[in-house]
Amino acid sequence: PEPPRQHRSALFDPRFDDDRSPEPEHRSFETVHPMLAVPSRLETSAVDRVYMAFDVSQPVAQPDDLRGRDLEVTALLSGVLHRRNHGIVSGPRGSGKTSLVRVFGQYADREGVVVLYSACDDGTSFGELIRSYLEQIPSAMVDPDSIELFEQRVLSFGAESSPYQATGVLAMLKYSQLVVVLDEFDRITDRDMHDKISSLLKLVSDARLAVRFVLVGGNSAFADIVRAHPSLMRHITRVSTAPLASEAVAELLGRCADRCGVTFSDSSMRLIEEIACGSPYHARLFGMHGALNALADQSQVIDLEHVESGLEEAFGEWSMLNPVDAQAFREILGGSYGSPQEIVAFARQVAHHNADDDFARHWKTKRREHAHAEPAAFAELGQTVHMIDGHATFRDATAPQFLLALNHAHGVGADQMKGGRRA
Repeated sequence: PEPPRQHRSALFDPRFDDDRSPEPEHRSFETVHPMLAVPSRLETSAVDRVYMAFDVSQPVAQPDDLRGRDLEVTALLSGVLHRRNHGIVSGPRGSGKTSLVRVFGQYADREGVVVLYSACDDGTSFGELIRSYLEQIPSAMVDPDSIELFEQRVLSFGAESSPYQATGVLAMLKYSQLVVVLDEFDRITDRDMHDKISSLLKLVSDARLAVRFVLVGGNSAFADIVRAHPSLMRHITRVSTAPLASEAVAELLGRCADRCGVTFSDSSMRLIEEIACGSPYHARLFGMHGALNALADQSQVIDLEHVESGLEEAFGEWSMLNPVDAQAFREILGGSYGSPQEIVAFARQVAHHNADDDFARHWKTKRREHAHAEPAAFAELGQTVHMIDGHATFRDATAPQFLLALNHAHGVGADQMKGGRRA
């Protein structure tokens, strides 16, 4: 059917400037303002399908959508549900940690396990964080004769409550296993908070309670937890979200493309695999922009040019949120400070989780030297790259792939990428 026709009220028409009340003039929006024409209903639904298919901003919703993580899911299920260990899922932003844990939670739920989720926030006290979970525990997990006492203990659990008090409340759970997922654990920077959570995990394990914690965070999460109680290492299953293999990236992109009725050419698929460096987030993002460009061209095949323009568009989006880093990347890749290839190589290493610490030491040395030191681009990185536990990494964990995307755009040439296909 034809889309509903837009009308323009006489209130906005200069031809009607008196008190008359004529019938509204029915005109299409294209007639009123051709440059802002609303797409047809078919086009709008096609765009929606692309966004929903690639679903860049959300964890995967179904186990079938989690590609290349079978070993990690199996390890987490085996360690947490069967060996009764706590779990730690670590990796950089965009590597699929939350998606992995969500799928783990779905499998655990099928086994009758109660799984509770919450995201950590810096500044929240230990008592406030744990109470947010205690309040979610179903009363069916408590002996009927103890429900009133359990509820009283939860209500009295406050900001100053201790790991011992939390263990006492959790000890009242008699039916079913409980898995508590602390997502974004790396947002907690308070060392005392780390130690209290570590103590809670140790107390729960020593008491042999049917309660397990799964912590999801950056690569330092494991060290943050075992520092206070090294003996916890034997009670923890550690899973790392390493970069996806090329085959898994291809499966991921192919599944997304199938859902919105398009396909990737071999060359466009290879380019995304090269720039994403195994990151499911970046693969989905670059693939989404490529699909939107193909849609704009009314093409069912996402070709190399669609993806190349999509890389620039994705960088543009990221630069709006990270203007300082983006400007540093533009100047370095523009040749303002000599050849940028050593930094590009470092970015690729970081994206693949195998950065050479020799670069870190070299970079720190160059920052201390005069501006004319070679390569001068090191100095211009400023706070874009910083040191964590003796390792050099990007302040924004998603930045390396955007540097690689911009580097590819410079190689293609600005004359071939005029602001993106959809500009």
